[in-house]
Amino acid sequence: MDSNMSTISASKSLVALALFPCDPEVAYEPRDNGQAEKDKNLGWMRAMTDEQIREEERYNVSTNLTLYTLGSDPWTIKKKLCKTSLGHLNRLSLNANIVTTEIIAYLPQDDKKIIEQGSGLAVEVYDNDTASIHKLVLKTWQGGGSYLLANGWRKEFVVRRGLKTGDVVGMFWDRNLSKIRFCVLSRAPMEASSASVVTGSASCARYRA
Repeated sequence: MDSNMSTISASKSLVALALFPCDPEVAYEPRDNGQAEKDKNLGWMRAMTDEQIREEERYNVSTNLTLYTLGSDPWTIKKKLCKTSLGHLNRLSLNANIVTTEIIAYLPQDDKKIIEQGSGLAVEVYDNDTASIHKLVLKTWQGGGSYLLANGWRKEFVVRRGLKTGDVVGMFWDRNLSKIRFCVLSRAPMEASSASVVTGSASCARYRA
């Protein structure tokens, strides 16, 4: 009886090794179907369409979930605003090297050519604080020495958000939405004579390093 049981046990081991040719000492857990379903749902939430985003704006709610590596800082483009960033020139200048790495690198080839030829590229900017979408133009300036966000910058951001000299804003290219994400990372200290100042949304605080 013992001999037969040993033979059966050995046969089972050989079958197992044939089907799973790996280290027999490594334990394998059965697939967690519940976790797989959660991953699937999270993937859907990340791939929101423009129509879904506008629907959320209409009802002033947000179900969009963007996942970041714990401890990472997605706001790879940061700019401390000065007077020229806020004036009637209606443009925000950005470092060319950073924009090339963090935005241009992810654009389709046709869009890259538009920028290289000196034409402005229409881009959508998603304001993380207000969950709103704004249309600007991204273009080169001074022979490619820097990039500009123009054609609506002052109205859509400076005036609407009450931006001041010394405020720090952050941006990055959201590859899921194919949009620039924008956030007011910090506000300049209030002057004693200032009665009030528009504050940045706490929605970005958890994303800062």
